[in-house]
Amino acid sequence: MKSEGIWVVEPNKIEIRTIDVPDPEYNQVQIETKACGVCAWDSYLYQGISAPGPIPYMIGHEAAGVVVKAGAGVKNVKPGDKVFCASGSNDMMNQYFNVDSDCVAKIPDDTTDYVSWVAEPTVCVVNLLAITNIQPGDKVALVGAGYMGLLTLMGLQAYPMGEITVFEKRADRLAMAKEYNPTYCFDPDSEEGKAHIEKLVAEGGVDVVIDFGATDSAYALADKLILHDAGKFVLGSWHRHEETFDGTHWHMSGVTVYNLSPNSNAHFREMIPRTCELIKRGVYQPGKLVTHVADYHDAEPVFLKSISKEDGYMKGVITF
Repeated sequence: MKSEGIWVVEPNKIEIRTIDVPDPEYNQVQIETKACGVCAWDSYLYQGISAPGPIPYMIGHEAAGVVVKAGAGVKNVKPGDKVFCASGSNDMMNQYFNVDSDCVAKIPDDTTDYVSWVAEPTVCVVNLLAITNIQPGDKVALVGAGYMGLLTLMGLQAYPMGEITVFEKRADRLAMAKEYNPTYCFDPDSEEGKAHIEKLVAEGGVDVVIDFGATDSAYALADKLILHDAGKFVLGSWHRHEETFDGTHWHMSGVTVYNLSPNSNAHFREMIPRTCELIKRGVYQPGKLVTHVADYHDAEPVFLKSISKEDGYMKGVITF
């Protein structure tokens, strides 16, 4: 089947190219793409950073769409089913693509808003919270309330924890975080924020620190807040670039470090249908956080804003 898709042809330049998509294999499904999210990795790939191979290359791994073909071994979905995808492919910014059937989950039959079912990042958050094993009464600090941070905050509301403190420098994102009723919510550079940081440090730190700040200063704050004895540190935004850190604190304090990557959990794909049910129940609402949507023929402005973060950019989605 002929399929048009987005290719990175040189750093900061994309083109629409046509490929032949073969029939799906025994345990694969073929998806007609309706929407595909722009991940932080896609933003790096657009710039030619952290490439999977030589340029040119296809991109995209956060798709939602309709099953058009299914291999003989597929049991969980059938042609005509509407699904979202997570894992298994990096070429989903195409009209059609093939993926293992355990990388998809069936979404409601009456779905018309596929943008709101771009859910691969939500699966990553569900996986993050599962492997971190947050305990009742734990104190949690969330550094950074961007797209992934706010998704995490949605999930944290379901945990019977002691308190949640959010630190975010941008006023608009801080206001959004407050809508999810964390125990505390501060700009870390404000006098109130500084005082709260010192209070947490004086108390010995917090049980779980989740860093989505994506800056050196955010990382430094997250590291400062970790419980002095056996705390948990989740690296949410550090995954596609170099970072300098002093590991003394981690080693001497017995800190356990967790990685957001799907590869951190051999059972990641089991999280896909579970995440689907949580979205259906309203625990997660990823569609509320999408700020920029564009047809695949006019996708370049979205990629540019994924870098500059202009115009209130938080999450971009490309439609097909």
